[in-house]
Amino acid sequence: MSIEEKVAILQQLQKDFELLQRRLVELELIANEYRKAISTLEFLKSSDKEINALMSLGGGIYAYSEIKESKKVLVDIGSGVVVEKEIESAISFVKKRLEEVEKSSAETTNTLRGIAVEASRIQQEIAELSKKKEE
Repeated sequence: MSIEEKVAILQQLQKDFELLQRRLVELELIANEYRKAISTLEFLKSSDKEINALMSLGGGIYAYSEIKESKKVLVDIGSGVVVEKEIESAISFVKKRLEEVEKSSAETTNTLRGIAVEASRIQQEIAELSKKKEE
């Protein structure tokens, strides 16, 4: 295989690596959101009275609200389908989603390591071919 072909492969590996790095950042943001949801649900679970809260209206705008029913929540289970769940069931649901995200994150990290090893190997081959060409 020529140096040019190896350089092309190396460039593709670098693109793949960057794409996976972005995916890893996205997964970490999602995981943090799930952790925050679990923490909030745990707080709701421990409360026996009405809770004063701020509700996000989007775009950095918030409104004051009262949570009168803190033992049940609405959970988006996917495809825009929302169901009412008891707090404990909602916590379990979010924890399961968090586990899936963490598993995907670990797999992505392993793939990144593999790409890094492959890129390093190809860089060494390019260096060796360049050295032979100069001789």
